[in-house]
Amino acid sequence: MRTQFYPENVFKFCPRCGSSRFIPVNDKEMHCTTCGFRYFVNPAAAVAALITDTSNRLLLTRRRNAPSEGMLDLPGGFVDKFETAEDAIIREIKEELNIRIDEISFFGSFPNEYLFGGIVYFTLDIVFECAVSNFDTLRPADDVTSCEFITPDKINLNEIGLDSVKNIILAYWNAKK
Repeated sequence: MRTQFYPENVFKFCPRCGSSRFIPVNDKEMHCTTCGFRYFVNPAAAVAALITDTSNRLLLTRRRNAPSEGMLDLPGGFVDKFETAEDAIIREIKEELNIRIDEISFFGSFPNEYLFGGIVYFTLDIVFECAVSNFDTLRPADDVTSCEFITPDKINLNEIGLDSVKNIILAYWNAKK
């Protein structure tokens, strides 16, 4: 499957000393037997927003870039250094959709494998339900080519590019039943 793109199968040289004796200790750690450098494979934090309109349709976006270019996605992105998840979702929604979030509440977290540039990055997608009262300024920007509101029965999971987003949407609609 994607395991050939896991860090332990991609990183062949120590990033500190360049030695080829950079070996996996287990599925979470790599170690250089020359200089002693240890690298831990930990997930990166990402955020996603569940935004619905007054007709209970979910706001989905189309990805501008790889991975899953052109596929449906939830708005969101990576958490920057020294940024809270809450600040990240507010920033990402402003960057991608030019709308302001009025309220946010934690929905859940979902693990993901994010294949980019020949390596899998493990992420933990932190998901928020976001209330938006005004969609007048809604316009796709940044890494989003378009956006659309879709009713639950019309969402085609095969059009969604990331497995974690499929899982998020399924969990969200199951929680709303």
